[in-house]
Order: sequence, then C-alpha cells, then structure tokens
Amino acid sequence: MLVHIISMVIAGVIIVYLVRWIDNFFSRYRK
Repeated sequence: MLVHIISMVIAGVIIVYLVRWIDNFFSRYRK
C-alpha cells in the first residue's frame, strides 16, 4: 500500500514538472 502511494506521489510530481516545462517551452517559443 505504501509503495502504491509513493508511486502516485512520484507520478504527480513528474506530471507537474512536465506541465511546467512544456508551458515554459511554449512561452519561450512564442516570444
């Protein structure tokens, strides 16, 4: 159970990091 929670937290962090990186990339590409 603990491993499942940890994997969910890691997946959430990776998703947030990817979303912020993509947003920064597109804002940099438009300018």
